[in-house]
Amino acid sequence: MKLMKSVLAAAAVTLGLGAASPALSNEEGPILVVSGPLSWPFFAAVKKGFDDAAEIFDVDYQYIAVTDTSNMTSDYPRLLQQAISREPRMLLVGEFFPDGMDPLIKEATAAGIPVLIHNSGQTLWEGNGSIGFVGEDPYQMGYKAGQIQADAGVTTGLCFNQVPGNPTVEERCNGYVAAMKEAGKETIYQTIGTGDATNPQAMTQAIKGSLQANPQIDGIYTLNAVPAMSALRAVDEVGRKGDIMVGTADLSNEALLAIKNGDLAFAMDQQPYLQGFMSIQIAHQYLNYGLHPIGHVKTGPLVIDSSNVEETLKVNKEHAGVRGAS
Repeated sequence: MKLMKSVLAAAAVTLGLGAASPALSNEEGPILVVSGPLSWPFFAAVKKGFDDAAEIFDVDYQYIAVTDTSNMTSDYPRLLQQAISREPRMLLVGEFFPDGMDPLIKEATAAGIPVLIHNSGQTLWEGNGSIGFVGEDPYQMGYKAGQIQADAGVTTGLCFNQVPGNPTVEERCNGYVAAMKEAGKETIYQTIGTGDATNPQAMTQAIKGSLQANPQIDGIYTLNAVPAMSALRAVDEVGRKGDIMVGTADLSNEALLAIKNGDLAFAMDQQPYLQGFMSIQIAHQYLNYGLHPIGHVKTGPLVIDSSNVEETLKVNKEHAGVRGAS
């Protein structure tokens, strides 16, 4: 069977695909993956996992994602609806925005289309009829980060969320706040519009404003490696480098080097490559044998800090993109 690694951009998917009611799972239909934008190194690693597993298990699939991240809350439900209209054999979905996506997933599963959720949707997969979930435990990601900062002496932590409306990302902040609160610490929650989620300067200015308005902040937890770098710049610009402990979720080469240099305290790795690889493996085994893991297959958190950053950098150098860093 020929391996298909095509990436369908939002504009390409939109052409010629009208909305249609979900049909029964089509044994001759495609396996469709609705996942995150490949402009983000994190999702490039997810797709590499999909690709490698597809080659190993001889699976044809198509990857569908937005190319413009400014309207993701409306674009992703539309992409999912168009994918369902194609009567796929199976859907592998990142449920990033449940308000628009969850009703569609329920329609698909009710119509007999098998669905497996990855990355986002860990609290929703059972209710929408999916066969399981592959991804991090986001609450524990944040909780561990809060514990690390509280144990290090942080008294007031800022949790910076660059993707408000995504419940998985919000759960990271919830876990962080809970751990800090248990330790008797204070927290501040800050968001920025999703249109600025990949705008480092906008995030730097937003975090800088919070630091200037709240000089008691001595810890920052960001939910992605891009805002982590913005946080480091903001700390430097307000003249508090070395006084504010910065940690993040997710990886980038820049973030890993910052850990190595002692500027960034830690990164919580959710191992995105595994999310793609294991999703294809599960889909293959489910469609061929009716077998699948039961429940949540956890891929994170894995703490990357000064104790293991060298090994992580080595792996990413030898196997580019596997760690979700560039």
